[in-house]
Amino acid sequence: MLVDGCGDVAAFRRLVETLFAAGLPMLQVRDKRLPTPALVERVRIAVAAAERRGACRPVVIVNDRADVAAVCGADGVHVGADDLPVPLARRVVGEPRLVGRTAHDLAAVHRAVAEGADYLGIGPCFPSVTKAFAADAPRGFLTAAVRESSVPAFAIGGVTLDRLEELAALGITRVAVAAAITAAVDPAAATTAFLNRLNQLSKAPPERWGPPPAPPPAGP
Repeated sequence: MLVDGCGDVAAFRRLVETLFAAGLPMLQVRDKRLPTPALVERVRIAVAAAERRGACRPVVIVNDRADVAAVCGADGVHVGADDLPVPLARRVVGEPRLVGRTAHDLAAVHRAVAEGADYLGIGPCFPSVTKAFAADAPRGFLTAAVRESSVPAFAIGGVTLDRLEELAALGITRVAVAAAITAAVDPAAATTAFLNRLNQLSKAPPERWGPPPAPPPAGP
């Protein structure tokens, strides 16, 4: 799930609390327009809200900004082709935080996995109202990306509830959703509908993304 700054802090806090209460397992804060102090504030709000959910708390990821993820105690960072390479992002956020990578072709998939990415965003799968792409990704690439990746792959770009079955036919049952939930009349109900449908299509127990494990204590 991708969310922007929501215009003001109160609206952001309400949305995040609503999504977590509905069972959202993973949240990415993505807003390229916010000045750094405002982005830091939003991420800290999301991290605090996640921590209040207890042991099975949602994962909070920051888009692009490995520095913000590190200082705010987020669970990781997601980087694209024009951002820090995976190894450098890992150096910034530190172990054991997650580092995700966007991949638009198989070469990028293989490179990201080789560099140690924890998960991939693959696409764009459909026209998106939140980010412009020159063209949708070929369906053959999407299928091959899931088949050839040893880490989880999430469909990105224009994902809506009625497109989940098409993605499942390609072998994709993990998705990154933005406007289909944030612009819904009832974001909580939309979240529940997505989670239920994905669980049905995956034919597997519900997936739970927990925060990265804490590093072992230092020796004497």
